Amino acid sequence: MAIQYLSSINLTTNQLQYAVIQPSTTDPTLYTPVEGQIYYNSVSNKLRLYDGATWNDVGSGVTSFAATDGTFINLTPNTTQTGAATLTADLSATGTPSSTVYLRGDNTWSPISAIPGTYVWSIQGGTGGPTNVVSGTNITFAGGTNVTTALVGNTLTINATNASITLTGEVTGTGTTSITTTVADGVLDVANFNASAIVTASEGIENNNNDTTLPTSAAVKAYVDASVAGGLIYQGGYDAATNTPNLDSPPTIAGIKKGWTYTVTVEGTFFTEQVRVGDVLIAEIDAPTTLANWTTVQNNIDLASLTQVGIGNVNAGTGIDVSYSSGTATVSTQATSYSTTISATGTITHNLGTRDVIIQLYDTVTYETVYSDNVRTTMNTATITFASTPTNPIRVVVQK
Repeated sequence: MAIQYLSSINLTTNQLQYAVIQPSTTDPTLYTPVEGQIYYNSVSNKLRLYDGATWNDVGSGVTSFAATDGTFINLTPNTTQTGAATLTADLSATGTPSSTVYLRGDNTWSPISAIPGTYVWSIQGGTGGPTNVVSGTNITFAGGTNVTTALVGNTLTINATNASITLTGEVTGTGTTSITTTVADGVLDVANFNASAIVTASEGIENNNNDTTLPTSAAVKAYVDASVAGGLIYQGGYDAATNTPNLDSPPTIAGIKKGWTYTVTVEGTFFTEQVRVGDVLIAEIDAPTTLANWTTVQNNIDLASLTQVGIGNVNAGTGIDVSYSSGTATVSTQATSYSTTISATGTITHNLGTRDVIIQLYDTVTYETVYSDNVRTTMNTATITFASTPTNPIRVVVQK
């Protein structure tokens, strides 16, 4: 298969050895000929050259010569040349010709005077060829050792020095003076309390955080129940191989409460899920019946390897992009190639982010490889240049 070179080839003065010029029986017509194009005519056995207007046999004409005495120039008309051909004959050879120089045109001999100098003759040839965000009434006090009393108005003053005052029976009184007393064990009877003097709270301990109210037993129970509801309550080990205690099937499953927690002591399956020694099982509701009603906390996961499932992370490698969102890694391949179709010289944008790319081209009709002048203009663009406009669309493939 032929290869199309759509750019010039610079051999930097190196030789083109054992090359063969394209042979053809007629002047080439696949591409519009350009000046300087050559081929070998296999019929006439002659190298042909395009001069920008017509094809000519290489060496088919003489434009100058050094004449000597007795030189004969054969100007027999060439059948592929047309127009006027200028022939310069330098007759300034050493010495003076001693005889006549003859030119022959159209089979006619014409003698020219033998005078030293440059002579120009216009000769008409034959036909041509081809062309891009209180009352104190109930209380009496008697003085005693180290004790004196005095009643002035409504104020009773008792002075006791190194003595103690013992109050028995029911003691009542009013006033602002405070008496500090110690009540013996077992002398208080709840029935003797004035219920109106006791303030209780039943709407919840958390809303009665003070020193003047007492919570009811119901309030205390409710508070405690609410505080421990859903908390972790360790129940012991779990043999997943024998389902002991019975956690994943009736009848004991109905007695399980929310927050009950077990540690796996023997590996096995739990509701068909593989659990290992050290894993923790937590009930999320009372009487759980499915795996979804439990939380499994895995405890013995090692670092992952090629053959071991475990804890690990993913790093980006060559040609790979890795991104994370809420702990989930997304792995995708980076763009490593780009392709497009062009019909003429131009700049393509491949966005591969490097000049380290390979650029290849091929004809979309013949699928032949095409060569062009390729310049990696920037990290993301390349300029493709053709010395001549391609006959068919060209596919450009860029590989990182």
